[in-house]
Amino acid sequence: MERRDRSRIPGHEIDKDDRTACGIAGSFLDENDPARAHLISMWTAPTHRKSGVGRLLVDEIIKWARSRNARVLRLMVVGNNEAAIRFYERLGFARTGRTQPYPNDATLIEYEMSRPIL
Repeated sequence: MERRDRSRIPGHEIDKDDRTACGIAGSFLDENDPARAHLISMWTAPTHRKSGVGRLLVDEIIKWARSRNARVLRLMVVGNNEAAIRFYERLGFARTGRTQPYPNDATLIEYEMSRPIL
């Protein structure tokens, strides 16, 4: 069984496998509505995809948001990243209908997804 350590920075999760980062996620509370948390900068190393690291990271962000009384977790995902969209759907996220141009490439669209924090 591989050894895993998780480094904690408030609102951020880094999953490590023997000192090698295998995933990262960040979160913050909406300054206009602290009942809303945002999941940002989610990344899982290609070597650790489909191993539960992504689910672990999202679960930890949900715990962090819940501890701050957030009731909704939102994120933005690029429309051409079907694997990420399916992943988030499996975790209970659904598209809200809100879109925006992807900041790094205006030819791509980002979709907002949201899920309740229970």
